[in-house]
Amino acid sequence: MKPFVKLLPILLLVASSCMGDFDNAETYLNSGQYEKALRETNRLLFFNNADIRVLNLRARSYTELEQYEEAIRDYEHILRWDPRNALAYASIGRIHWLQENYDDAEYNLLRAVGLEPTNVPFLVLLGRVMIKKENYEKADEFLFLAREVDPTEASIYFYRGIAQAHLGDVLGTAAQFNTYLRYSPGDLTAHYNRGYAFLQMGFIEWALGDFEFVLRAKPDHYEALARRAICLMKDNPTQACQDLRLAASKGSKYAQAHLGDCKP
Repeated sequence: MKPFVKLLPILLLVASSCMGDFDNAETYLNSGQYEKALRETNRLLFFNNADIRVLNLRARSYTELEQYEEAIRDYEHILRWDPRNALAYASIGRIHWLQENYDDAEYNLLRAVGLEPTNVPFLVLLGRVMIKKENYEKADEFLFLAREVDPTEASIYFYRGIAQAHLGDVLGTAAQFNTYLRYSPGDLTAHYNRGYAFLQMGFIEWALGDFEFVLRAKPDHYEALARRAICLMKDNPTQACQDLRLAASKGSKYAQAHLGDCKP
């Protein structure tokens, strides 16, 4: 028995080194060391393949490495042990979103929202899926629900602005981007979209300000250039037509459609 007693600490040390460490795995994942996170979670799951926390860590690592089939397999394993795990459904939905498989993304995110109806990230991603599926009314509904839960989440207003623009609600579009820009004042896409809404409402000076903001940061934004040209057409037709011709030559359909506004 004595030799075994002497070997016991060594055996325990070897076993512990093979078991892995959850905190290490989480640290590796959060620092972008996904391969190391996988190795650590594989060690942990060798001893307990039903540990939902570890399965979630490994699935997240697989997702970051774009090994989507393996990630989905882990999330489905989680759901076998915990059929009401909303995060697993939402994570599968997010993978389908990344793969541009919007039908499956919608199905899984609806399952997640059904389990956690006040989860703002789930609602926002579901709204984005609905925008991709061109179901703008549903998109706005889910984003409105997200706003009711957390009115400080800036992304809600950005995507509601997009949804309402497609629904033809010009005033609503401008209002959503107004709110979003209070949180993210430098966002070029939001300035451009708000400018377009202002232009459609006839608020030329406000629209001009947004398009010029975009062009100062990105002079080759030819869609903004084309729309700024329309804003300038009354007071500076020479500059406006010069900008329209440049934007049209760079492929802007909007500019090409308005070249007739310029005199030969």
